[in-house]
Amino acid sequence: MSDDPRDDPRWQQVRAAASRPVPTPPGLVERVLRSVGGVRGKHTTAPLDLPSSGGKTQVSERALVLMTRNLAAEIGRELGGVHVAAVALEEDVLQVLVTIRFGVEAAVADLLRHRVSAALTGQLGSAPPTINVHVVDVHPD
Repeated sequence: MSDDPRDDPRWQQVRAAASRPVPTPPGLVERVLRSVGGVRGKHTTAPLDLPSSGGKTQVSERALVLMTRNLAAEIGRELGGVHVAAVALEEDVLQVLVTIRFGVEAAVADLLRHRVSAALTGQLGSAPPTINVHVVDVHPD
């Protein structure tokens, strides 16, 4: 018997799932890349107005994406087996793309979403935009 985890019979389900194409939401890749370009300073956008108890909190898209990425990465490490691949803001929704280690339940995405939302609320002092977490890949270790 091989020590390679990919020889485990449970990987058959992963290989079967991987062989089926999963449609990427239209334009998601382009928006993520645009957002990454914005984080690196290639373009700027108007600040976002987030409602808060004192009126509103203004935050730049770049700051919000960086905060979300850092918090999601930290929480993903705490949860174990979760890696943040990308974060983008599209149409006022934070899109967090993650990969998970084989054996980690996909439900971890919902837990990550809740914990990142709570952490952002604490950092911003107001509710963040809606957050979607997408599991985009599964890796063996």
